[in-house]
Amino acid sequence: MSKLSSLSLAWLKFPLALPLLLLMLPMPAQADEIAAWNFNNSDLIISHGAGTLTTNFNLTNVLFSFGGTGVNARLGDTAGQSLTLQGGTSLANNGRNLTFSVSTVGFTNVVVSFAAQATSTGFNNNQFQYSSDGGATFTTFGAFGPGISFSTLSFDLSAITALNNNPNVVFRIIFDGASSSTGNNRLDNIVVDGTASMTPVPEPATIALLGTGLATLAGKIRRRRKAIGKD
Repeated sequence: MSKLSSLSLAWLKFPLALPLLLLMLPMPAQADEIAAWNFNNSDLIISHGAGTLTTNFNLTNVLFSFGGTGVNARLGDTAGQSLTLQGGTSLANNGRNLTFSVSTVGFTNVVVSFAAQATSTGFNNNQFQYSSDGGATFTTFGAFGPGISFSTLSFDLSAITALNNNPNVVFRIIFDGASSSTGNNRLDNIVVDGTASMTPVPEPATIALLGTGLATLAGKIRRRRKAIGKD
């Protein structure tokens, strides 16, 4: 009998060995949604996932009366409403912000995206920032001024390793450049994505069972090799 045949028979004698080994192998990572806001309920409450969204705009200039969009929508969300932020009386809201906090525990390769548009007198000089320490300090990642129709703005933060597997991640958009009290930006479908880690951690009992199975298998292979004069 060949060495290959003896090994094959050994595996057949111990059918649990292969499944146990497979339990130890890392499963492939997958892109996943961490948090999303679609504003269809006319509020700032999260729509999918977990997180909080707040603003320091004057509340009279935070509106949900304009239609939303399917651009950047997730999980079959309908267009519904959008979040509209106005310049306000005496342009008081220039320099104010929208802030959203999430936990990225179990995720890497963070990407933030949203649909946005602006009126001709709306905020045209905005900054996207991130914080890895719960909002104590912020770093500007990019600047943008939305177009006149909804389009997706995406910020790939996968190179910012401090945002990986972190329970204290905060993002902030600072709005500036509005030139009239009713000039506005409309936002919809704010989404935080990441790559979910799917590597299972074996329980102690599984590890012990695996060790016993492998030791028995090794002994069986040695005995078979001796029996056919290969040892």
